[in-house]
Amino acid sequence: MRKKAFVIVLILFFFLSSIPVWANSAPVYWEASPSSNVMIVEADSPITVLKENLTFDFSENLLKDYSIVAKVNAEYTMKNTSEKEITSAMVFPYFGNFSGSRKPGGEVLVDGSPVPYTLYYGDAYRKENLEEEKLDLKGALNEMETGSYEPVNFSLDEPGVLYQVTFKNLKKDHFTGKLSFSLEGSEKVFAKNLNSYGYSADQYDIGTSVRYQDTIEVFLLGDALNLIPEAHTFEGVTLRENEDYTVEISKKSMLFQDYYEEMIADSEYLGYFVINNQTERNFFLKNLDDAFGSARLVTEDDLAQFLHEERLIFLYYETSFQAEEEKTTSISYEAGGSMDRRSSKDPTYIFEYLLSPAGYFKDFTNLTLRVLPSEGYPYVISSSLPLDKKENGDYVGVFDTLPEKELTFTMYREEKITLVDRTEGFLSRNFYSFLFSGGVLLVFLAALIVGLGIRGLIRFKRHSR
Repeated sequence: MRKKAFVIVLILFFFLSSIPVWANSAPVYWEASPSSNVMIVEADSPITVLKENLTFDFSENLLKDYSIVAKVNAEYTMKNTSEKEITSAMVFPYFGNFSGSRKPGGEVLVDGSPVPYTLYYGDAYRKENLEEEKLDLKGALNEMETGSYEPVNFSLDEPGVLYQVTFKNLKKDHFTGKLSFSLEGSEKVFAKNLNSYGYSADQYDIGTSVRYQDTIEVFLLGDALNLIPEAHTFEGVTLRENEDYTVEISKKSMLFQDYYEEMIADSEYLGYFVINNQTERNFFLKNLDDAFGSARLVTEDDLAQFLHEERLIFLYYETSFQAEEEKTTSISYEAGGSMDRRSSKDPTYIFEYLLSPAGYFKDFTNLTLRVLPSEGYPYVISSSLPLDKKENGDYVGVFDTLPEKELTFTMYREEKITLVDRTEGFLSRNFYSFLFSGGVLLVFLAALIVGLGIRGLIRFKRHSR
């Protein structure tokens, strides 16, 4: 009996020890997309790159989006090898989004002076689509919308009605305000300030959380909408209008074009996306068009989602060259890496940079790569390209021609990940699992001891009779 009980406890302990419970709420892995070299737009361009100085500077100890941040500077010395003056179009392709610190942009200097540039936005990309053989930068560039985007699923000059429905709390009890309506024809609706919505066939329900008062905004692409308001507690109890709450509905006829830019500026989720030029207007309209192509009811959250998606972005600028003239161009921006602490106590940070786009120039020579570490992360523990560590702690690689491999390197606090690091990391990530398992083991051991004690007492009493 004792042997069986011990085996049962042992099995339970090892089973519970295998349950993965993280030590805190921080992610164990956070993936970032690569950045890239500049590329020439024209086929058979006479522009050649005489040298490139590519620097990843971590010395300021910046931290954003679960990653240490590099200030990246790519400086190119370029030459027009032809005997005539030309204006060359160049693009800097990279991957980014519009969420917080990842907002697209950077600085472009030609011979030390800033030059204007335009951003063109491509479709969303997933990590598995970024493999070299699948990434057709020329093809993606040719698909960029440079004119005025014309939506398919709605029209900018289409008339509509803006409804603003305000729920006001009379009892000061937090509740949910709800609107019901049906879409029976070809109408389309954009709704803002929601925390819930659902539909069945042509019947739609949308809701918002109300503490004091709140307003649901509904824009109808159509003639009129019969909105039926109601309110209920979080437990589902129906509230009484004019006793528990009041509701006011205002409506205003206007063109959709007059509405959507104002809507973006006022949105809590979209407000940081400002439409400054035609490419940004195209970007917004295309995603709104795609959303209306998939559903008749589009919400603010639907549009916010595409702002957070990683996508291919082209930074486009033009540079004029005299015959056989040399110029220095530099592009500066901030880049985060992929955070990974699945195999170590402290996270590693992996940075990726696509060198291959520079292969579109007529020729490319003399690449110097520098990684300037921070005090907190002073080591490059792996690199796809050979790097020499200098006495001052910097890492340098010198290449006569464009390397065949893309650049990937990993930063860490120590010179290498040791067995001790791996063990401490495993224990840290599974701390609560061990704590829970240990508690369960103690309970079972206590129960076993008590059970054995009771059994012994019963046997003792039997023998005493």
